[in-house]
Amino acid sequence: MLTLRIVELTIVTLICAILIRPLLSEIHPYFLWIELIDLALATVFYFIIRAGFLDKWKISISLTASNLLILPLLVISGGVNSQLAFFLPLIPIMAALIGGRLESLVVGFILITAIILATVFGDSIMDLNDHIYSDEKTISRSFWLIITIVFSMIFGRFFLQKYTELTDQLKDENLQDPLTKLLNRRGLSLHFEKELDKTNTDSPLSLMIIDIDYFKKINDFHGHNIGDLCLIEVANILKNALRKNDIIARFGGEEFIAILPKTSKIEAITIAETLRRKVSENTYSELELPLTITLGLTESKPENETTLKIIKRADKALYKGKNKGRNRVELSED
Repeated sequence: MLTLRIVELTIVTLICAILIRPLLSEIHPYFLWIELIDLALATVFYFIIRAGFLDKWKISISLTASNLLILPLLVISGGVNSQLAFFLPLIPIMAALIGGRLESLVVGFILITAIILATVFGDSIMDLNDHIYSDEKTISRSFWLIITIVFSMIFGRFFLQKYTELTDQLKDENLQDPLTKLLNRRGLSLHFEKELDKTNTDSPLSLMIIDIDYFKKINDFHGHNIGDLCLIEVANILKNALRKNDIIARFGGEEFIAILPKTSKIEAITIAETLRRKVSENTYSELELPLTITLGLTESKPENETTLKIIKRADKALYKGKNKGRNRVELSED
């Protein structure tokens, strides 16, 4: 888990700072207590996340824990004049990647507040390290740090927006049939489960399996390019003829599945006949080939229903329709 790794890294860094720092520099003893308090708080946060408490806040907690390390070190090492300050603009971007837009904004405002305070009390901070204090230098660095952090917050927001768009695009491509642009089997399964969970006795779900009649002959006589054009055109007709809340997917080859939420079998028959008629009334590809479809139709049952059972019933109805001559709507036997 990423949040646990962040807090673990914070704890390890704090322990190293407590053990190694006295060997490298001498500073006021109360900074040891700051480090120990940081370590105690980070450890508490670690066990909170590990135990699963406040789970929805785990990312915010991990970012807070990491800042508990950064801000005291910023003070100890010279405030805005510290070499550590140059890493501060990276934190809002990291917060955007790990958490989101809100986390990036919160972390950015915390850092800006810390920089302002470090500027106001800059002479006291510099005295801790025996450095020469320069008011002009401190204000100049503070100004550019704040500007850079604001830019980092804005960049983090747009980066996150672009990342979300790309993720959504990949998700859509993963659930979409590349030829017909309908849902593929994976997309169908995802939507089917959700719709089935919503059904009840008063609100059944109907499903139809649609098969293009004698489609193999088209591929054999005219080639797969013409066959693909026919598939695309039939898919568009089916999609446009269905209602807004209906779901259609390419099930494989020349087969399609349509899910009709909150639709009884009687209502579904009318929709199925409309689909059958619209497909038979058109011609397809530049060769203007006539096509027909056969539809197997079923309705969900009130108890012990699964997606597999519904598809099997519709599939049996489909083959029954094929045996009866095709270009027809056939109901399943309940």
